[in-house]
Amino acid sequence: MEREEVYQVLEKIESAYQQFKISDETVIMWTKACRGMDFNLVMQKLIAFIAKSPFPPTIAEIAAFGVKRNDFLDKVKQWEQEGRDRIERDRRNSSRKLLPGWLSC
Repeated sequence: MEREEVYQVLEKIESAYQQFKISDETVIMWTKACRGMDFNLVMQKLIAFIAKSPFPPTIAEIAAFGVKRNDFLDKVKQWEQEGRDRIERDRRNSSRKLLPGWLSC
């Protein structure tokens, strides 16, 4: 999350919980801890948390990281297809190789 998004989260918490006060240290700590989190997922978790808890959340209670895309399976499929294409191309382009003289006895 960006710093502005962390401010929005903290403001939402402060508006829901009067006992929660934002200080400079709070902003610094939350900004460092929320680096890499998905803002929309955090806000969804925060809204759900506010609906059920009378106490302000900790960072861990509303932390949400987006799913990282794993391209490995796509690469494997691509390699398999390239292998099939190469084998088929080699089959079409090469004539049957004769056995060497010493082996054809």
